[in-house]
Amino acid sequence: MSQPPTNNYLATNFFKLEFPEIPNVEYFAQSVNLPSLTISPLELPVAQLGVPIRTPVGRYFYENMSISFLVDEKMENWLEVYNWMRTCSTAEGVPGEWNGHDNIFKDATLQIMDGSYNDIRKVVFKDMYPVGISGIQFSSVVVDTEPVIATATFSYTSYSIE
Repeated sequence: MSQPPTNNYLATNFFKLEFPEIPNVEYFAQSVNLPSLTISPLELPVAQLGVPIRTPVGRYFYENMSISFLVDEKMENWLEVYNWMRTCSTAEGVPGEWNGHDNIFKDATLQIMDGSYNDIRKVVFKDMYPVGISGIQFSSVVVDTEPVIATATFSYTSYSIE
């Protein structure tokens, strides 16, 4: 058995998010997921066999990307996602908010780093847009001041790993 080129493990806290569309979310990012990829295999029925032959030529699906971030005291980063979502749809019938497809879909980059904070992989997400933003729960019964953490969920066309 040959030895791998490195015996260091990948740590979950060595990452950098580059998302120019939402710079305040980028700055306060606490966690982000590298979404899963699944393939829906195609089943080919064969009369002579009791079970169908499964082949990986079916459709593939990307999981949504989620970013958890600390909400700043003026809620500017939360509002970045909220306002972007409002431009994606005219569900409330507000005329003039639709800015076209060019203003909705944006690219983002997730840089994965090693223990010395050097880039080892770059994940480029194409045509991202927000599909959800978590609510914020306020409470007057909490004794200690706790930071608010929100989660934004994004859909995208695809991602590539460089």
